[in-house]
Amino acid sequence: MVRTGKQYLDSLRDGREVYIDGERVRDVTRDPRLAGAAQTVAELYDMQHDDRFAADLTYKSPKTGNPVALSFMEPKSREDLERRGRAFGIVAEKCSGLFGRTPDFMNAGLAAIASASEIFDTKDRAFGKNVRRHYEDMREQDLTMTHIQVNPQVDRTKTVAQQSTDIALKAVGETDAGFYVNGMRLVGTLAQFSNEILVMPSVVVTNDESAADYALAFAVPVATPGVKIISRPTLIPQNAGHFLDHPLSSRFDEGDATIVFDKVFIPWENAFIYRDIDQCNQLYKQSFLTEHYTHQTQTRALAKAEFMASLAIYIAKSTKIDAFPNVQTQLAELLMFVEGHKAMLAQAIATGKETPFGTFAPNRWPLHTSQLYFYERYDQMINTVRALAAGGLVAAPSYAEFDGEIGEIVERYFATSSMDSEKRIRMLRLAWDASVSGFAGRQSLYERFYQGDPVRRVMAYYKDYPIAGMIHRIDRILDDLSDRAGKTGNQKTERVAS
Repeated sequence: MVRTGKQYLDSLRDGREVYIDGERVRDVTRDPRLAGAAQTVAELYDMQHDDRFAADLTYKSPKTGNPVALSFMEPKSREDLERRGRAFGIVAEKCSGLFGRTPDFMNAGLAAIASASEIFDTKDRAFGKNVRRHYEDMREQDLTMTHIQVNPQVDRTKTVAQQSTDIALKAVGETDAGFYVNGMRLVGTLAQFSNEILVMPSVVVTNDESAADYALAFAVPVATPGVKIISRPTLIPQNAGHFLDHPLSSRFDEGDATIVFDKVFIPWENAFIYRDIDQCNQLYKQSFLTEHYTHQTQTRALAKAEFMASLAIYIAKSTKIDAFPNVQTQLAELLMFVEGHKAMLAQAIATGKETPFGTFAPNRWPLHTSQLYFYERYDQMINTVRALAAGGLVAAPSYAEFDGEIGEIVERYFATSSMDSEKRIRMLRLAWDASVSGFAGRQSLYERFYQGDPVRRVMAYYKDYPIAGMIHRIDRILDDLSDRAGKTGNQKTERVAS
């Protein structure tokens, strides 16, 4: 059954170990550094019960017939992909694309590996049933998940097994009932506000038996003894004069964290991969997991691009600079990027294909292309907003001034020819949070790295791209030219005198 926002918030009061600013947080739903994001997720849960959205955000559980989140759907057709994409879009629009890890991201990812559960069965261990059961449990309980897959940055010239400091998450012992893990992983975005953590394989584990202890995948409840969430400092200003001074960070700072496992016990029924390097390295390609992840992320990115383009246009119109040709050119570039992103999303669905598991997956190439383009275009959008708002961004006072001693002065001096002071300051504070604040900086960094190092991803893009047909294309042209040369001989064409 789909949960309400209250049920979600109640589930976070489970004794979890969350640390921030040198202290343990007793209740993430009430701590002013964290409560904004928890409330945002709660609002998303409540949308599933709202008559305006419920039909688009839920479907009947294949197991119970109860309504469950549509993002858990295992798409069996192009129509299913389109339907799920609409659900992604509704959630993304609610957050203007600025909440990177809304629950639908992991829901779609878990559904992908559950559909491909057979790949988790090997001659040594049969974990496919674990994956399938966990997916169904998460779907029926409507739980929130995060995932961690990045090993600590210690010495990038060495493999994880070669590090002089042994702090990466690894298996450290096993029993008949399960195994123990110790160490850390990052980056746990939304970890403070999740019910479960999926520990997923690093993108590449060195094909060496010494790395086997690090080749793991499993699920663990956030409140499991020994699981410690070390949060980065909040991006929500703690001394703000008014909510409207930081309207985005106060709602959408989803948190990032390092997760430390202090001799944590993992029952075998929660294991997906155990000391299997080949499985770790093949998981993403075999399961179509990346395609389904990226369908959600690029739907979210579209909402983000539309928000930033809309904000830039709004700012330009507020002082009528949209009448200038150079500004029109800047705004047109943002609009063209939005339209191009829409086209790539549509192409990914239109050219999707059936998988060996009876499901339907979007075409990864338009999705990967849009993702690899997005972070640079997003930086351009941020810079455009800054350039168009210009000095107005740093001059805009706190919205609280309207209720202070100089309220009448602020009302008089901050208006434009087309906008009163109150609305203009609201707009400028929104633009500040979107383009200048710490929240804005984190958004830019997130888009660049959330799916890994873009340089390595571009290299992988080329290596994996199906270029055989392109090589054959040039071979055909060369062969055709050779045939033409044979027919015409090697005689020079005589010039005809004019």
